[in-house]
Amino acid sequence: MSANLIERVLKTIRNYDMLKSGDGVVAAVSGGPDSVFMLYALDSLKRKLGIKRISVCNLDHGLRGDESKEDSRFVRILSKKLGLDFFHKRLKLREKKPVKLSTEEFARACRYEFFKEIAAKTGANTIATGHTLDDHAETIIMRFIKGSSLKGMAGISPVRGDGKLRVIRPVIELEKEEIARYLDGNIIAYKVDRTNLEPIYFRNVVRSEIVPFLEKYNPRLKRVLFNLAEHVREDFKFIEDEKRRCQKEMSLGRRYPPEVRIKDIAVQPKAIQKEILRDLLEKAGGEVKKLSFRHWKEMEALIKRKRRGSAVHLPGGIEVTRTERSLTFTPI
Repeated sequence: MSANLIERVLKTIRNYDMLKSGDGVVAAVSGGPDSVFMLYALDSLKRKLGIKRISVCNLDHGLRGDESKEDSRFVRILSKKLGLDFFHKRLKLREKKPVKLSTEEFARACRYEFFKEIAAKTGANTIATGHTLDDHAETIIMRFIKGSSLKGMAGISPVRGDGKLRVIRPVIELEKEEIARYLDGNIIAYKVDRTNLEPIYFRNVVRSEIVPFLEKYNPRLKRVLFNLAEHVREDFKFIEDEKRRCQKEMSLGRRYPPEVRIKDIAVQPKAIQKEILRDLLEKAGGEVKKLSFRHWKEMEALIKRKRRGSAVHLPGGIEVTRTERSLTFTPI
């Protein structure tokens, strides 16, 4: 493999403290170029990084018939070639999808549930996915267009905690084009998911039309968005730390339905207010991702001006009611 590209993966892993000696890794491999390259890179770096075990995880969502079956077969053969354990699962996604979730959201939830299952089975503490610089840029642009909070504009985190597990993105600083160019140049096989080229999906439109248009005005657009997200994550970490400090002082505890005293929430900066209210909505079972700017303004008014008994309806069937002393989040 290209020493330069591998060295860049190694640099990313070390810069973000993704792996430590003795770690076990579950590598999520679809058969596409990004995840195939990630697997080769991890395998070539395992001695240098002291990785104890790499297990390959492949989930067939059952959306592309024989084509996705062939992709899974390809990953199985690749895993055997590299001498790595292979774990596979096939779903019938369309038959099981809840009405309130999009296909993309449900597919993601199923993937990570499977990854965690294999991590528990193999004793791994890390899940590695093949997200690239392109995926990161597309995600930020999509969230910007649809309307996003500060947290959403942080894009795809290079490392995030998920309970006792870490989720890492070793190729997050590489572009898809350079990955494909390397694989083609070194005659390393991979699969192409044709649905990634169809304009019926919003992400595909962003990838094929919006990003190329914006790159006319800044060829380094993807890197600029990556750097922006780094700054956002740093700022948001400060807000998260301050939120946790305030929550301890408020003694929110485990009350249900969740509530917060007006006098406690009213004195907080708006950035902290939003994060505390977001946590309360999630605790009540609401749909945080569907909060809009209008919802935030309505809750702000509820804190500042509304009388006792006033209420705001939030996504997921949650009503926020102002009592004499508090805001209460109640399922309806």
